[in-house]
Amino acid sequence: MVRLILIEAGLPRPECNVEIWHDRRFVARVDMLYADEWLIIEYDGDHHRDPHQWSRDQIRRAELESLGYRMIVVTRRDFDDPDALVRRIRRLLTAAR
Repeated sequence: MVRLILIEAGLPRPECNVEIWHDRRFVARVDMLYADEWLIIEYDGDHHRDPHQWSRDQIRRAELESLGYRMIVVTRRDFDDPDALVRRIRRLLTAAR
């Protein structure tokens, strides 16, 4: 759904389910990636609220950010105002890395 919202808003089509590797080491599989902008978009459903999963997510995010990636996390509430979501992602895409 997030990908469709972005495309319908005229944003470039992100790559989906991309594996991130560093020095031949698997780091993560991300939901969506704008590779040229080093921007990751993750959709977090309710299971990410579990304390164990949340902790794993934070470590994963820190690892990806340490490699130079920027991340935006989308949740169900973002669908309440998809235009605001598109504006945030558009700003991130146009911001200098």
